[in-house]
Amino acid sequence: MIDKDILDGITGEGPLQANIRLDPIEQLQLRPNVIFDLVYDKEILHLGCTDHLPIIKHKIESGIYLHQQISRVASVCVGIDINREALEYVRTMGITNIVEADITQPGIKKITDNKWDYLLMAEMLEHIDNPVSFLQSIAQNYKKHIDSIIITVPNAFGLAHMNIAHNHGIESINNDHRYWFTPYTICKVAHQAGLVIDDLIMCASEYTVDVMNANRGLLLEKPILLDTIVLTAHWI
Repeated sequence: MIDKDILDGITGEGPLQANIRLDPIEQLQLRPNVIFDLVYDKEILHLGCTDHLPIIKHKIESGIYLHQQISRVASVCVGIDINREALEYVRTMGITNIVEADITQPGIKKITDNKWDYLLMAEMLEHIDNPVSFLQSIAQNYKKHIDSIIITVPNAFGLAHMNIAHNHGIESINNDHRYWFTPYTICKVAHQAGLVIDDLIMCASEYTVDVMNANRGLLLEKPILLDTIVLTAHWI
């Protein structure tokens, strides 16, 4: 979905008012399936791998814990997180391919001892105070060890989110989120951080399948209304 209008907009080469149109798509995809397709048989660093502590047990027992799923389809997967309590709990559940580390700091041997196909940041960047400087710090320390990056974020224009605002007059959001993103703003953040954008994929969260199925025609015609953005990019 990365076309000239989007590239001109994020680089400031187009009109002052950026109007980004996403063309119709042929099929609707769920976020986990998009991620699985990208990481299949690849060597993956999974940043922010633990999830919220109160829901980890349920996700593992239900077979929907993302780090566990990725570990099954990737050729190599190592999770990185700074949440010691959550990491220790995940280990008690039998998941051990995880390390406690701050990726904004140098010297993580699990990263530097290998060459990685992707760094995956799934539903994480919206939790970061300054996403541009965060991505820049990763590049400064580790970009020569990582070929590309996958970023997934919630889309502010997602029909599921807008329906709640329209029907009930409320914003329903995780209280740890700093941002809503849009296709343009996540591309702009990536560009400002020195990333070259490879692809933009619109998809649906696994939690909004009912909305997706009930509005299939509309979402195929206007994928900007899907509630999740997947961006792939690489450092210069």
